Amino acid sequence: MKKNLPILYLFLGFLGVWLLLRYTPYPELDALLNQPYSCRVYDCKGNIIQITSLDDGLKREFLPLEEISPQVRSVFIKAEDKRFYFHHGVDYTAAITAFFQNMSSKKTIRGASTIPMQLAKICSPVEVHSFSRKLQDVLNAYRIEARFSKKKILELYLNSLPFGMNVCGVNSAARTFFGKPVNDLSPEQLCCLAVIPRRPSSYNPINHPTECAEMAREIADGLSFVDTQAVEAAAKTARAFEYPYKMPHYILYLKKTTPQLFDNYELHLSVDMDVQIQAETLLSEALLQAKNSRISNGALLLINNKDASVISWVGSENWFDDSVSGQIDGVLVKNQPGSSMKPFLYALAFDTPDEKGNPLYYPSKVIADIPQEFGGENLYIPANFNNHFNGPIRTRVALASSLNIPAVTILNEIGVNNYLNKLYELGFDSLRHGGKEADLGLALGAGEVTLYELVNAFSIFPRDGKDFKGNQIYSQDTARLICSILSDKSSRALGFGYAQTFETDYPSIFKTGTSNQYQNITALGATKDFTIGVWMGNFAGQTVIGKTGSSLPAWVAKNLLDYVEKSVEKNIQNYDKNQVYEKKDFDKPENWTLQKICSLSGLKAGPDCPASVYEYIKNGCELESCDWHKKNTDGDIEIIFPSEFQQWIKTNNINAVINYNSSPLTLLSPRDNSIFYYSSTSATKQAINVQVIGGSANQLSIFYDNNPSFQVQRPFDFHLPVERGNHTCTCICGNEKITFNFLVK
Repeated sequence: MKKNLPILYLFLGFLGVWLLLRYTPYPELDALLNQPYSCRVYDCKGNIIQITSLDDGLKREFLPLEEISPQVRSVFIKAEDKRFYFHHGVDYTAAITAFFQNMSSKKTIRGASTIPMQLAKICSPVEVHSFSRKLQDVLNAYRIEARFSKKKILELYLNSLPFGMNVCGVNSAARTFFGKPVNDLSPEQLCCLAVIPRRPSSYNPINHPTECAEMAREIADGLSFVDTQAVEAAAKTARAFEYPYKMPHYILYLKKTTPQLFDNYELHLSVDMDVQIQAETLLSEALLQAKNSRISNGALLLINNKDASVISWVGSENWFDDSVSGQIDGVLVKNQPGSSMKPFLYALAFDTPDEKGNPLYYPSKVIADIPQEFGGENLYIPANFNNHFNGPIRTRVALASSLNIPAVTILNEIGVNNYLNKLYELGFDSLRHGGKEADLGLALGAGEVTLYELVNAFSIFPRDGKDFKGNQIYSQDTARLICSILSDKSSRALGFGYAQTFETDYPSIFKTGTSNQYQNITALGATKDFTIGVWMGNFAGQTVIGKTGSSLPAWVAKNLLDYVEKSVEKNIQNYDKNQVYEKKDFDKPENWTLQKICSLSGLKAGPDCPASVYEYIKNGCELESCDWHKKNTDGDIEIIFPSEFQQWIKTNNINAVINYNSSPLTLLSPRDNSIFYYSSTSATKQAINVQVIGGSANQLSIFYDNNPSFQVQRPFDFHLPVERGNHTCTCICGNEKITFNFLVK
């Protein structure tokens, strides 16, 4: 037993030393293990988008050892530590050989640092090397060997080795010096790469190819897979690599919103660089066409309707152009979207029930597109973009042709708060600040929102009214009705003519918009699978010169959808030559049926109606027969308009009959409690115009400030004097009476 004690003590001694080496604190090594790495960002096809830099601009990619080729490992082990697998941190054979060679040469001609020792230096870099530092590296090399396997040590070393030029790790070094991943380098290029860490300033193959090749031959000698004679030629292939910096706005957005994604060594995104390049090209072409219209920038967002994944994101025409604030992301900047917001309002109107439980608005319902005043003390008097009034207009046409007055009429009836709450559901969080102040202007897109919000909200319609979380924001049939309207070329013609901008050979919907001050123009488009938004304008806020329409953004949107749809068709046919690509149509509403209606009144077409169309009518809703068209005694068809159109008919000299009794006595203008201002310079010309419709009699009695004043015959259109003070006017028609007040200052 006593004979075995020395062996036991020796074993315990070795065990104690090993435990100390393994478990004593080594914070520098812990920091190295937790060091950040660059993230390789790929598109859906495996194309590199970016290789992110660390905070100090350093590029340091990580590759697991099993993904580093055996040739790469062999070359670096040969270059730095030939007996790597046969020592435990220190190669004493190499150390003794180096000692005698250096002594005989009276200078340092070689070192004996092993890979673990070099890893120790990387953990604790110093400017000045000394004998005590060498001893510290030896101790730390043993500590590293006691903690990790050879595979882990080699992996950590190859991914942390500095090469100069703000680059660490063999993969980033291979890109920086040869423009390729390390596994794609030739054996001769690998030898050139392996000598750089010895002295980066002297053996950089870009600047010193001859010196690099001379040292690389030493490594190549003895490696069977390396052609020593080809090393110098390999060194001369080195070129400074320009790292890809694509989609900078989108990558920056992801870093801000989901930074954890970049904690991975690789990030595979849904974006498609082929589509991205096409999007950038189309946007640049459109901006070139718009160079004389004070349009200096644009943005684009294309998403997949299945899951809201981004396919293309263009934040500006040129990230590097500071003259037009290229680093501002137009996808995220808040702008007034104009009429591109109208579909959300109409969809809410379709989903809002009237007192009988039927839709408050529906595609065949007629809205008065005539001059109107809205609001109270703060009057809002909208006009259409062409300053033309169309009289009675069906809701389908009003939306498809983007008429303003019908939209304000709808919002005035539904209520601003109800509309805002729906917009919040749709994800328009930007409107939580300033949305209420826009008031009825929200109907025309006066509130500021982002293109990101617009595109995601617009995708609701091809998604049958559901958002990407599965919430039913609009009813399924309402979403389908909106798709039917926005894809209706004939109904769009009133506002836009038969322009080819929206013509596609696949089912599609489009909506455009221009901000109130013509500062921005926007276009939204969608198919069953994709939704796109394009914005054009300038970040400085100058008004756009030229046409008020959004033909250029629409042209970009349409052409990119063309490209994407053709790409899908091509991919399907490449996968299966026999498969026929079916273009996905928008689904038809389930609880609505096409019926023949009068194109003017929106009522069931009668025998006297000169023009009719087919329109969706909700099942169970009985449509009244048209009474707007009747044959007179001469056999000619007369048009009989409701009383609300009397002023419009008079102004436009339309030959028609007015059904004055079609509505209760109603004041059209001025609004109750209106405020007017007296002007002494034109006192003789001033007058307050009053318009009243409806009523059961053909005569209207007017009481001004409670005094009987005068009577008028139909149409009830008269004037009151402009006199300072508060005034009251009462109008009596048969048994009906209305009273309104106004103030003249």
